[in-house]
Amino acid sequence: MKGRVVVIGGGLAGLAAACDLADAGLRVTVLERRPFLGGRAYSFLDGRSGQEADNGQHVFLRCCREYIAFLDRLGVLGHTRLQPRLHLRVVDKLTGTSVLRAGKAPPPMHLLGSFLRYRPLSLGEKLLAAYGLFRLNALDRSRHPELDQVPFAEWLRAHGQTRHIMRVFWDLIVRPTLNEELDAVSTDLAAMVFQVGFLRDAEAAAIGYSRVGLSTLLEEAVRSYLADRGGEVRTAVAVRGLTLADGRAAGVVLEGGETLTADAVVSTVPPDALLELLPASLAGDPFFRRLGEFTFSPIVNVHLWYERPVMRHEFAAFLNSSLQWVFNKTQMWAQPGPLQHLDISLSAAHLWAEWPGRDLIEVMSKEVAAFFPAARILTPAYALVVKQPHATFSPRPGVRRLRPGPVSPLPGLFLAGDWTDTGWPATMESAVRSGRAAAAAVLSNCRGGESAEEQVSQSFREGIQHSSVLSSDRERADTR
Repeated sequence: MKGRVVVIGGGLAGLAAACDLADAGLRVTVLERRPFLGGRAYSFLDGRSGQEADNGQHVFLRCCREYIAFLDRLGVLGHTRLQPRLHLRVVDKLTGTSVLRAGKAPPPMHLLGSFLRYRPLSLGEKLLAAYGLFRLNALDRSRHPELDQVPFAEWLRAHGQTRHIMRVFWDLIVRPTLNEELDAVSTDLAAMVFQVGFLRDAEAAAIGYSRVGLSTLLEEAVRSYLADRGGEVRTAVAVRGLTLADGRAAGVVLEGGETLTADAVVSTVPPDALLELLPASLAGDPFFRRLGEFTFSPIVNVHLWYERPVMRHEFAAFLNSSLQWVFNKTQMWAQPGPLQHLDISLSAAHLWAEWPGRDLIEVMSKEVAAFFPAARILTPAYALVVKQPHATFSPRPGVRRLRPGPVSPLPGLFLAGDWTDTGWPATMESAVRSGRAAAAAVLSNCRGGESAEEQVSQSFREGIQHSSVLSSDRERADTR
């Protein structure tokens, strides 16, 4: 095939789309505003400690097949670790340590053994929780689209779940996977997480992670992959707006005024950033106006470096504590030297995102000391707080109607990003799936199949002015 495609955004969605398009013979240019790749899953060098740090700990599960296949395609899967089966240490300040482990029994019975030994729940509460899991597993989501409108906490209460069960069991899974609280999560997306990730495949919930920094994992491999196929990656380049010609997207304008022409544009930026790139003539279109209804949920990560080891395990989840998840990056990355790097990940961090970094470090250091005796006589040698106010879209009830497919009403403009309609919550898996879907839509358009032009009314196309809009690309990560 011939033709040039500009991909806006160097995150997983943009990179997955670019690789598929380059494989098909199109000339691809990836434009990334930051000086590094990764999007909202990136790493950087911390100037004080002198060590690499991820903006936040990103894990994947064995059920994330598209993400795993993408890493394998780039030749970097060997830089990750994936458990054979789920093995999760849960540390409760009140009842001690439990381990949720997937056994060899067929699903959903593979979790039964460790679930019966789960200390935060009494026997009666375990029976109630098991009943909730049974009902959730039996749900046919395709026959109940109304579940997207129902808060998951409401569904749980209707099925006998008490506040305590929700806090020490259901929230343990929902908060890190959906980045929201139970009453702000669509039941449909919550059901998807439990069905796909935990109940229908005994190996699906095995946890994986990168053994190197997230940007390091992808940067060189992606650049080489695209260069070998005639594509290019340009970093530290901000897109100011789209250009139009004959009623279709015809390229982009960069900061500084440079214009890149293209036969198709794939935008992978978040919905609010996409709206800033559009010409004013499209502001009133219902499709694009709907994108302004997305809301977002924050993630906060507190990185602590200790002068000697305080934590023995790779990672653990915590209950009845300000800690949610703690990752021992030194062990996960096999880092040399005396320092131990702990990454404390706080999902749905609506409260913590407002706290000053110094106060966050103090609170989390005290919580680490409460669980790990070796930390009681130490203070962190270095500390870093990374706040991401718009870390993910909020999977609130009714969110499905907001999530578009890869084809936009503007001919030549295609959409990707974990917020688009992939059927998954905002995860690395969703991002890769969205990028591949956008690439497939571009290729279908090139081959004369279903195209953007066929999905937009003639009156809409005639109303598009041949203009471009210049807009700034805002920073959405607060790194301190």
